Amino acid sequence: MGKWVCCWLAALLLAGCAASPAATPETAVTPESALSGTALPAGTPTPETATAETAASAAGAFKVQQLTVVLNGCIAYEADSAGGSLKTALAAADLVVYLTGDFVPDDLPGETQLWQEALSTDDQATMDANWPRVYRCAQDICADPAAQQGLLDDAGVTTDFSAMDLTEVPDQLDAMNEVLTD
Repeated sequence: MGKWVCCWLAALLLAGCAASPAATPETAVTPESALSGTALPAGTPTPETATAETAASAAGAFKVQQLTVVLNGCIAYEADSAGGSLKTALAAADLVVYLTGDFVPDDLPGETQLWQEALSTDDQATMDANWPRVYRCAQDICADPAAQQGLLDDAGVTTDFSAMDLTEVPDQLDAMNEVLTD
């Protein structure tokens, strides 16, 4: 009886191999498709390409997430509250640091607008009140970091802005300002 089972399994295996379509230039064979006996159409993501696409997508999402964190810092306080100028300096410093980093989205104005569109009415009112001060303070940090050092020290900012390349930041701030004050 055992011989018959082995013969039957071998016949099924051979029948499966004979029935599988051959790979053509229009199809691709991956380890998964080889196991299933089917070839994938050309351009179908493989685990290798899917991983690269997923990594690129994750990096883009991370950039947007970081932008969200920085912009949320601009609405985390009331500008006219106690310590408002120090909180403004902290938000501006965080924004400048962020804009000098590697995590700025390619479409900074577009992502800024998407963030703004998701704000509640109250958060939008807070942003409207806080943004001009944050923007001005960030511009001042870029123009003359040494002149802002006292305020930054009082706010607890330890970043050495004079050692940073801030040349692109004013243009990025202007692009964000156009969106946020539109």
